[in-house]
Amino acid sequence: EAVAEFALADGDKAVAVFAYCNLHGLWKTVL
Repeated sequence: EAVAEFALADGDKAVAVFAYCNLHGLWKTVL
């Protein structure tokens, strides 16, 4: 299982996550 953690500054908001796989290309998930 792949896991990633990101730190956000106060007031910042995550809106999407992007990941690139050399087998499947670019993936995007809107939060």
